[in-house]
Amino acid sequence: MRNTQSIPSAALALAVALGAGSAGAQTTAEVTVPEVEAIEADAHASLDDLSAWNRAARLFRRAADLRPEGDPGATENLIYAARLSYYEGNERQAVRDFEAAGRRALAIGDVVVAANAFTDAAWIAQQRGSGERALALLSRAELLSRSPLIPEDERTHLRARWGAAGPQQ
Repeated sequence: MRNTQSIPSAALALAVALGAGSAGAQTTAEVTVPEVEAIEADAHASLDDLSAWNRAARLFRRAADLRPEGDPGATENLIYAARLSYYEGNERQAVRDFEAAGRRALAIGDVVVAANAFTDAAWIAQQRGSGERALALLSRAELLSRSPLIPEDERTHLRARWGAAGPQQ
Protein backbone atom coordinates (compact mmCIF):
# COMPACT_ATOMS: atom_id res chain seq x y z
CA MET A 1 0.00 0.00 0.00
CA ARG A 2 1.32 3.39 -0.96
CA ASN A 3 1.86 6.00 1.72
CA THR A 4 -0.12 9.02 0.58
CA GLN A 5 0.48 10.98 3.76
CA SER A 6 3.86 12.19 2.49
CA ILE A 7 2.44 13.53 -0.79
CA PRO A 8 1.81 17.03 0.62
CA SER A 9 5.36 17.14 1.97
CA ALA A 10 6.77 15.88 -1.31
CA ALA A 11 4.73 18.47 -3.19
CA LEU A 12 6.08 21.13 -0.87
CA ALA A 13 9.64 19.92 -1.42
CA LEU A 14 9.11 20.01 -5.19
CA ALA A 15 7.61 23.49 -5.00
CA VAL A 16 10.56 24.71 -2.96
CA ALA A 17 12.99 23.07 -5.38
CA LEU A 18 11.29 24.64 -8.39
CA GLY A 19 11.00 27.98 -6.63
CA ALA A 20 14.69 28.04 -5.80
CA GLY A 21 15.54 27.30 -9.42
CA SER A 22 19.15 27.94 -10.18
CA ALA A 23 19.66 30.15 -7.15
CA GLY A 24 22.33 27.70 -5.99
CA ALA A 25 22.98 26.68 -2.44
CA GLN A 26 21.57 29.74 -0.74
CA THR A 27 18.20 30.29 0.83
CA THR A 28 16.14 32.70 -1.20
CA ALA A 29 13.78 35.29 0.22
CA GLU A 30 10.88 33.13 -1.01
CA VAL A 31 11.89 30.09 1.07
CA THR A 32 10.84 30.24 4.68
CA VAL A 33 12.19 28.39 7.69
CA PRO A 34 8.95 26.38 8.04
CA GLU A 35 9.31 25.23 4.42
CA VAL A 36 12.86 24.01 5.04
CA GLU A 37 11.73 22.35 8.26
CA ALA A 38 8.92 20.62 6.35
CA ILE A 39 11.49 19.16 3.94
CA GLU A 40 13.56 17.99 6.90
CA ALA A 41 10.51 16.47 8.58
CA ASP A 42 9.69 14.61 5.39
CA ALA A 43 13.28 13.35 5.22
CA HIS A 44 13.16 12.19 8.85
CA ALA A 45 9.85 10.43 8.20
CA SER A 46 11.50 8.55 5.32
CA LEU A 47 14.13 7.09 7.65
CA ASP A 48 11.70 4.44 8.87
CA ASP A 49 11.55 2.89 5.39
CA LEU A 50 14.86 1.49 4.14
CA SER A 51 13.63 1.69 0.55
CA ALA A 52 13.16 5.46 0.97
CA TRP A 53 16.70 6.27 2.12
CA ASN A 54 17.77 7.61 -1.28
CA ARG A 55 14.80 9.96 -1.19
CA ALA A 56 15.62 10.97 2.39
CA ALA A 57 19.22 11.72 1.39
CA ARG A 58 18.00 13.93 -1.48
CA LEU A 59 15.64 15.76 0.87
CA PHE A 60 18.36 16.34 3.48
CA ARG A 61 20.67 17.59 0.74
CA ARG A 62 17.96 19.93 -0.55
CA ALA A 63 17.23 21.26 2.95
CA ALA A 64 20.95 21.95 3.41
CA ASP A 65 21.05 23.79 0.10
CA LEU A 66 18.16 25.99 1.18
CA ARG A 67 19.65 26.92 4.54
CA PRO A 68 21.67 30.14 4.61
CA GLU A 69 25.42 30.25 5.03
CA GLY A 70 26.26 30.08 8.72
CA ASP A 71 23.33 27.83 9.60
CA PRO A 72 24.66 24.74 11.44
CA GLY A 73 21.51 22.87 10.45
CA ALA A 74 22.90 22.64 6.91
CA THR A 75 25.93 20.75 8.18
CA GLU A 76 23.72 18.33 10.09
CA ASN A 77 21.55 17.79 7.00
CA LEU A 78 24.61 17.08 4.85
CA ILE A 79 25.93 14.56 7.37
CA TYR A 80 22.57 12.77 7.32
CA ALA A 81 22.64 12.80 3.51
CA ALA A 82 26.21 11.48 3.45
CA ARG A 83 25.48 8.61 5.82
CA LEU A 84 22.33 7.63 3.96
CA SER A 85 24.12 7.79 0.61
CA TYR A 86 26.90 5.59 1.99
CA TYR A 87 24.45 3.04 3.40
CA GLU A 88 22.66 2.97 0.06
CA GLY A 89 25.94 2.21 -1.71
CA ASN A 90 26.38 5.62 -3.32
CA GLU A 91 29.90 6.17 -2.02
CA ARG A 92 30.73 8.92 -4.52
CA GLN A 93 27.79 11.02 -3.29
CA ALA A 94 28.66 10.22 0.33
CA VAL A 95 32.17 11.62 -0.17
CA ARG A 96 30.73 14.77 -1.77
CA ASP A 97 28.22 15.21 1.05
CA PHE A 98 30.78 14.68 3.83
CA GLU A 99 33.15 17.08 2.10
CA ALA A 100 30.37 19.69 1.74
CA ALA A 101 29.50 19.20 5.43
CA GLY A 102 33.13 19.77 6.31
CA ARG A 103 33.25 22.99 4.29
CA ARG A 104 30.00 24.26 5.85
CA ALA A 105 31.21 23.39 9.36
CA LEU A 106 34.54 25.06 8.73
CA ALA A 107 32.81 28.19 7.44
CA ILE A 108 31.13 28.64 10.83
CA GLY A 109 34.23 27.73 12.80
CA ASP A 110 33.15 24.25 13.92
CA VAL A 111 36.57 22.68 13.43
CA VAL A 112 35.69 19.47 15.30
CA VAL A 113 32.74 18.68 13.02
CA ALA A 114 34.74 19.76 9.96
CA ALA A 115 37.69 17.54 10.82
CA ASN A 116 35.40 14.57 11.45
CA ALA A 117 33.49 15.16 8.20
CA PHE A 118 36.73 15.35 6.19
CA THR A 119 37.92 12.17 7.95
CA ASP A 120 34.69 10.37 7.04
CA ALA A 121 35.02 11.54 3.43
CA ALA A 122 38.64 10.36 3.36
CA TRP A 123 37.73 6.95 4.74
CA ILE A 124 35.07 6.42 2.08
CA ALA A 125 37.32 7.77 -0.69
CA GLN A 126 39.97 5.27 0.40
CA GLN A 127 37.39 2.46 0.27
CA ARG A 128 36.50 3.54 -3.27
CA GLY A 129 40.12 3.27 -4.32
CA SER A 130 40.54 7.04 -4.60
CA GLY A 131 43.74 7.15 -2.60
CA GLU A 132 44.84 10.56 -3.82
CA ARG A 133 41.55 12.17 -2.88
CA ALA A 134 41.56 10.32 0.44
CA LEU A 135 45.00 11.73 1.23
CA ALA A 136 43.91 15.25 0.32
CA LEU A 137 40.85 14.99 2.56
CA LEU A 138 42.84 13.43 5.36
CA SER A 139 45.40 16.24 5.05
CA ARG A 140 42.60 18.76 5.60
CA ALA A 141 41.44 16.88 8.69
CA GLU A 142 45.00 16.59 9.97
CA LEU A 143 45.58 20.31 9.53
CA LEU A 144 42.36 21.08 11.39
CA SER A 145 43.36 18.71 14.18
CA ARG A 146 46.18 21.09 15.00
CA SER A 147 43.72 23.86 15.83
CA PRO A 148 43.80 25.13 19.39
CA LEU A 149 39.99 25.05 19.18
CA ILE A 150 39.98 21.25 19.17
CA PRO A 151 40.10 19.77 22.67
CA GLU A 152 42.86 17.22 23.25
CA ASP A 153 40.39 14.33 23.64
CA GLU A 154 38.85 15.13 20.23
CA ARG A 155 42.31 15.42 18.68
CA THR A 156 43.24 12.01 20.12
CA HIS A 157 39.97 10.52 18.82
CA LEU A 158 40.59 11.89 15.33
CA ARG A 159 44.14 10.60 15.21
CA ALA A 160 43.02 7.19 16.46
CA ARG A 161 40.49 7.03 13.61
CA TRP A 162 43.22 7.64 11.07
CA GLY A 163 45.34 4.77 12.33
CA ALA A 164 48.54 3.67 10.69
CA ALA A 165 46.91 2.61 7.43
CA GLY A 166 44.76 5.65 6.77
CA PRO A 167 41.30 6.83 7.73
CA GLN A 168 39.33 4.53 9.98
CA GLN A 169 35.63 4.44 10.78
